[in-house]
Amino acid sequence: MDEYLQMDNLIERLNSLAKKIACCDYDNSSAQELFAMTAEEGVPQRFSELAENFGMMMMKVEARELRLEQMIEELKSAKAKIEDYAHHLEDMVAERTKELNLANKELEKLANLDGLTRIANRGYFDRFISNEWAKCAECNEPFAIIMSDVDCFKKFNDTYGHQMGDECLKSVAKVFERVASRPRDLAARYGGEEFVVVLPNTEGSAAVDIAENIRAGVEKIGLPHKENPASDFVTISLGVATRCPSSNDTIEDVIKRADEALYRAKESGRNKVLTGM
Repeated sequence: MDEYLQMDNLIERLNSLAKKIACCDYDNSSAQELFAMTAEEGVPQRFSELAENFGMMMMKVEARELRLEQMIEELKSAKAKIEDYAHHLEDMVAERTKELNLANKELEKLANLDGLTRIANRGYFDRFISNEWAKCAECNEPFAIIMSDVDCFKKFNDTYGHQMGDECLKSVAKVFERVASRPRDLAARYGGEEFVVVLPNTEGSAAVDIAENIRAGVEKIGLPHKENPASDFVTISLGVATRCPSSNDTIEDVIKRADEALYRAKESGRNKVLTGM
């Protein structure tokens, strides 16, 4: 009878531990309890083996759980590293994008500049004048333009050499850039020794004043030019035209009037400012 009670007790204990295994609700003491059963006196061999197998199973499951926890921690660590790297990569991409945008702006700026004088080139002038003409037409603002030419520049080159000719154009360009300095003004190299100034929202008298300041500024540089009949120094002639954009006027009309005024300034002695009709 005692033997049956012992068997029932063993079965109940094994059944309880089996439930714990099924629910993963066990610890080392549970495994030790199973192994302890195998050493109890009077436990049949098959029960002893079963208890030992249960114990081994619990240890293996526990080892796997431990390994799984380690893997989970490793995955969490790897995830954290990936997230850190992703943030770092985002920062790098943002920084590179900023650098690229700055580089593109610089390239765009360089593409709009004349290679020698470093003021606006003819291509940028053509785009700029079209936009500003349209703005002035929309706002009913006056539009002025100054066309200019370095007096007897070919003779200057022949006398002093092309290198000095380049330095002359650079010096003249700096005067244009300094005088035409309002936010909407544009000084540009029109071609060769020709320079142009676009003056949106500028009345005729103000445009003439600006042209006169440029003329005086170039003369003040004091670059020797013994072949210049107008002066012993480098000088420029300028033509000014002003119009309020309308259906009867075009950009080409204003440029033509300024160019005609420039021609008359050169024909009438150079180193002067005249206005277009």
